[in-house]
Order: sequence, then C-alpha cells, then structure tokens
Amino acid sequence: MNKGNRYQDAYEQFLQGEIGLFYKDVYPSLLVFTRRLLPDTLTYLAEDCVQDAIFKLYSQRSEMASPERARSFLYVCIHNTVVSYIRKDNSRQHFINQDTDNFEDDFSVELIRQETIDELMGAVDRLPEDMRQLCEMIFREGMKMAEIAQQLNMTESGVKKKKRRLLDLLRKSLSPEALLFASIILSN
Repeated sequence: MNKGNRYQDAYEQFLQGEIGLFYKDVYPSLLVFTRRLLPDTLTYLAEDCVQDAIFKLYSQRSEMASPERARSFLYVCIHNTVVSYIRKDNSRQHFINQDTDNFEDDFSVELIRQETIDELMGAVDRLPEDMRQLCEMIFREGMKMAEIAQQLNMTESGVKKKKRRLLDLLRKSLSPEALLFASIILSN
C-alpha cells in the first residue's frame, strides 16, 4: 500500500469515527508541519495546536465531503491556531519589553491625577450648596451660561460672576500642585 492510500484510509476511518490509524499515520506529519510553523520559543505548543485541530475536525467530521477536504481543514485549523499563539506571544513580549520606567511614570501620573481629582472633589463637597450646584451644571453637565441662567432664573452676567466666585473658592481650597493639575484636567 502506498503512502497516499494510507493517508486516504486513515482519513476515511477517522471520518467514520475510528482514530487509531489516523493517529499512527497522520498525526506525526501534522506535528512536524506545526513545529515548522511555530517559532522556536513556542514549539512546545505544537501538540496543543494539532490536538485542537483534530478535535475541531472530529466535531465536524460529518460535514467533510472527502478525505482531501478533511486534510485541508486540518491544515487551515493548525495554521490559524499557530497564528493565534504567535500573536498572543508577540503581545506578551511587547508588554514584557516595555520600558518599565515609562510604566512607572504613567502610574505616577495616574496616581497624581487621581489624588488631584480626589482633592478637587473634596473641595467641591465643601462648597455652599448653590456653588456645588453651579459646579455640577458647568463641569459635569457641560451646560452653557445661557442654559444655566435660564434654569437658575438669573442673568448670564450673574452666572459669570458666580462662576468666577466659584473658581476663586476652589483656588483657595486647593494646594498649588492640585490647582495646576486641576487646571490641566479641566482644560482637557
């Protein structure tokens, strides 16, 4: 029996649910194929790739029109799984190789940002009720002066004066560092 017929027989038996000959004759070549696709650092995943492909084929064996179709299906599954592993590994390597100083800098900036937001929210909480309401309308709801004036039954110039007073109160209750950082946050 030539090699082509053995593959044919192994696939046909596999498609019928008998996997012994398939594992004996086809599995080793799939493993070699997979190891060639994987980079050296990931060759330990070759058996997983082949097993996943075989499981998918076995699950869909009733849909395979021919042993050739089944064989193509296996190679495509293996290829896709290998590509997925390589992408995951590249992503992991990129994260590991990131400059940890930048990561620490980013963390420090985010920590300062959060502390400033906490200090700013504390300052807002200590404001009189009418100033907290104005702060909410301006910064959280993003309302325009005309909308605020209409809702508070005031003139726009009255709202602008009240806003200046609000900002003065906030400036007085924030540390210089927090005030600088808050101005940056509020400008974004």
